[in-house]
Amino acid sequence: MSAVGVALVAAGCAAGAGNAASTPSQPAASTAASQTSATSPAARPAATRTAAPARPPTGRPAAGPHGRCRGGDPLANVYHPYRLVVRSACMTVTGTVAYVVREDDGDVHVDLALPPSEAGLLNQANYAHQDGQLVTEIVPADQPGCTPGQPPRPSHGSYDYGICTGAGLVTPPLGATVSVTGPYVLDADHGWMEIHPVWSIMILAAGAGTTPATPGPPPSPAPRNAWCTATASPANDGYSGDYDVRITSDEPGQEATASDAGDTWHERTGSTGSATITLWHASPGEAITVTVGAASCSATA
Repeated sequence: MSAVGVALVAAGCAAGAGNAASTPSQPAASTAASQTSATSPAARPAATRTAAPARPPTGRPAAGPHGRCRGGDPLANVYHPYRLVVRSACMTVTGTVAYVVREDDGDVHVDLALPPSEAGLLNQANYAHQDGQLVTEIVPADQPGCTPGQPPRPSHGSYDYGICTGAGLVTPPLGATVSVTGPYVLDADHGWMEIHPVWSIMILAAGAGTTPATPGPPPSPAPRNAWCTATASPANDGYSGDYDVRITSDEPGQEATASDAGDTWHERTGSTGSATITLWHASPGEAITVTVGAASCSATA
C-alpha cells in the first residue's frame, strides 16, 4: 500500500490492533446549522438525518505503526455524542492538511485533502460544505496542556467534555502530509463524514514552506451602527418544538447567536450578513434573543 491510504480497523480494537471494520454509508447533505444545546434531545435519534449510501472507502486493514486505536467507547470525551453515527470504530487515513481552525466549542478542526483514490470516504456534504475535504476533530481532552484525569474544561448544561487523556495532540501545520487515526463517523447534524475524535496524528512530511497552523483570524471590527433583524417560524422538520430563526444584518462573516430560555445555538453569517439558526425545543410565544457581531435584536417563537 502506498504512503497515501486509508486503514480500517474494527470497533473495540486495542492500541495498534483491530478486527474487520464496518462499511460506511453516505448521507445526503444536511442543512442544519451548528448547534449547542443545554437540553439533550433524547427523542431525536441521529440516524434519522442519514440518507443515501456512499461508496465504500478503499484501502486495507491497518497493520503498520499508524494504526493507533483505543479500546472502549469510540465517542468517549466527545460532547453531545448523539450527534455522531459511528461507521467504523477505528480508521487511519493519510492526507494533506488543507484547513485548520479552533472552534468555539473547544474542538480543533483539521480538514484533510485526500487523494482521488480515497474519494469514497467523502459524501455529498463534504463536497458541498467542506470543499471536498475530510473533517477531523481534536477534542479538548486530547489537546496539549490537559491534565490527565482532570476535565479539560468545566461542564455546563448538557456539555460534558470528558476526562483528559494526556495524548497532547499537537495541531499539524498547513500543507503537511499526516496520518490520522480515530473513529470514522457521520456528523448527523451537518451531514458530512469525519474522523472524530482524533486519537493520533503523525506528521509524515512537513510540506514546503509551511508554518504551524494557528486558530482562525478574529472577526473584523463591526461598524458602530451595526444592526440586525430576526424572525422565527416553525422549522417543519418533524419536531414540533423546532424553530428557524432567520437573521439579516450588516455583519457579514460574523458569529450569529440565537438563545431562548434553555438553549443557545450559533452560525456564522454569509457575505450578505444573513444566517438561519434552528432552535430545538422552543415553546410558542417564547422570546428569542439574537446577537450578530456588534448588533443585537430579538424574535418571538
